[in-house]
Amino acid sequence: MKMVKWYVLGAIVAGLLTWFIPVWLLKILFGWTCFSLIAVSSAYLLNYPELFRKREDGSIPIYIRWVFIPFLLGTGAYNSWARKTDKVPAIQKIDEQLFLACRLSGNDIETLTEYGVDAILDVTAEFDGLDWTAYQWDCQYLNIPVLDHTSPSPEQLNTAINWIDQQLKNNHKVVVHCALGRGRSVLVMAAYLLARDETLSVIDALNRIQSVRETARLNKRQLHSLRKVKQGGRLKLTRGLALIANPVAGGGKWPEEKNDILAQLNPHFRVTVFETTESISAEQLAAKAVNQGADIVVACGGDGTITEVARALEGTKATLGLIPLGTANALSQVLHGYSSKLMPVGTACDIIVDGHSTAIDTAICNDKLMLLVAALGFEQQMISSADRDEKNAGGQFAYLRGLWDAISKNEAQEFEVQFEDEEPVILHSPSLVIANAAPLTTALAQGGDIPSVTDGKLDITWLEPQDSSETQFLSLAELVFLSSDAKKSSNRIRHKQAKSVRITLPRKMEYALDGEIQSTDTLTISTVPENLNVFISKDSDAVDN
Repeated sequence: MKMVKWYVLGAIVAGLLTWFIPVWLLKILFGWTCFSLIAVSSAYLLNYPELFRKREDGSIPIYIRWVFIPFLLGTGAYNSWARKTDKVPAIQKIDEQLFLACRLSGNDIETLTEYGVDAILDVTAEFDGLDWTAYQWDCQYLNIPVLDHTSPSPEQLNTAINWIDQQLKNNHKVVVHCALGRGRSVLVMAAYLLARDETLSVIDALNRIQSVRETARLNKRQLHSLRKVKQGGRLKLTRGLALIANPVAGGGKWPEEKNDILAQLNPHFRVTVFETTESISAEQLAAKAVNQGADIVVACGGDGTITEVARALEGTKATLGLIPLGTANALSQVLHGYSSKLMPVGTACDIIVDGHSTAIDTAICNDKLMLLVAALGFEQQMISSADRDEKNAGGQFAYLRGLWDAISKNEAQEFEVQFEDEEPVILHSPSLVIANAAPLTTALAQGGDIPSVTDGKLDITWLEPQDSSETQFLSLAELVFLSSDAKKSSNRIRHKQAKSVRITLPRKMEYALDGEIQSTDTLTISTVPENLNVFISKDSDAVDN
């Protein structure tokens, strides 16, 4: 990589000067320069443009800018000279709504206004999007951070071209710029032209741009990258996304989070928002969205809302996204990872934008869709005891209190259980949980390994009766803290996997199905492998790799 060699060489020279020059002021200056160039070299070697920490508004934080000041002064001076001596104008019109440019400043606002440009796609990592004089200018802005002389990733490229397409459909005029308007911005512009017109070749697209901006050119790596994504069919314009929101989930979190969610999703998708009402369910809205051709349907609410949306999507080609706004958000923890508890909405939006999806298993419980668990005993009693007001006020603490009360009562029941085609057995247990998927926080489902959503099996966990509630609390502790191997030797915990299970109850009893209370005298549950496409974290522990 040619640029890295120069930065590394510069760092070495600056380091030697720091060592040998006796003047302390110069030592500080060259030491600062050495550190700055080492940092820049690291960004290139690690392909990490995010090192510059460029914000959504295009600004670079002051604490980062201080590190890179020697580098920025040098590149800024070069780009200023190159712009003044360039044989093409700073901003050029590619077609009626598309423009190509070098790095923009406040002085360019008048020209942009004359052209009617009101959307900027900035593909630099190292410069502020606009200088401070331009921050008051009302325009749409998106930064795709790409290092000079390198190529955006396929994911970045798709984000860029879809953002351009959405701006054009909203009657905006878009300028795409990098440092000099010769490489990175040209690659993105060519990618958009190729995505818009599949009959074009890479050379056709570049020739079209060069017929206007003669300095436009790609290096060998950039040209190879563009050809690769073109040949791989990875240049796809915006997919439709239907967002199904439950306004009352989690005590009314949707109105508070709505603007932030849309700000994160709008640059990447054509978003249509549907809100549930007392008379219109999430399932009805999701079915409508699928019929209208939505590729992605995002359930924005609690586990109940997610289940409703999933019912409309199971067996279809549409992909389910989750934005957790409920109390437990159990399925979100399974698919997004436990770190998502810290920033659930931001993490969920990132996962949807990232686009990593997989087909997961669902289950059928008494002819109803089951995504998570069906439970008898402690889990059912815990959910029954937590009413809506308590969940709104205390969140998951309302469930913890219910679980404490249930274990304190320590009431065992008798169940006749048939695993697949085996002979029925009689179980005595205060807690029986059948899981298709369950996060670690659903402790009563953790009799073995974390239930997988892609293994085609149910995880059945039950507890042996104990003489006292104190001893039964030890069972819960073992579920939480013991390894899966240690649980196998426990005399308190029992676990089995099966594709189906039938449970005959002594009478009509209440049970919990994905957090909702139902009643029956017989439970029939079976898996439906790979029945639902969902967006999922690449690091999820609930998927078999």
